Amino acid sequence: MDLRSHRVARAAYARVEARRADEQRKKYGALVHKLPGMILQNGLAQTTGFLLAKAQKEPHAYAALEDLVDVLTRSGSSTIQGGATGLHERVIDADLNETLLLTRRALEAAGWMKRYVQGVLRIDATGTAEGDDAA
Repeated sequence: MDLRSHRVARAAYARVEARRADEQRKKYGALVHKLPGMILQNGLAQTTGFLLAKAQKEPHAYAALEDLVDVLTRSGSSTIQGGATGLHERVIDADLNETLLLTRRALEAAGWMKRYVQGVLRIDATGTAEGDDAA
């Protein structure tokens, strides 16, 4: 049986695993740790808008948002055209029911991404990798 949660987990694992060699993986990991809380506290529209604005100077913000979009799309949770900008536009144009569904699915995807940042990249919420010396 192929459950949606399994597809989300597989898609999140693939995206986070691909960041293992990324130079900005610590910043990416710290941001992904905050992503579920940002969505809960500020809503999906404000979170995607914030990440798009931040992406101008910080590529790890765009990477996190693109990974979220990819997880949503590859898992079959949502069909999003236009990448990160497409997700933001879809959320701000959505009616209440679609907004709630997108938010629920984004929270699930962000939660899996956070778990894999902890388990695969071994990065905590401060961006410190397990085994880094504080000296």
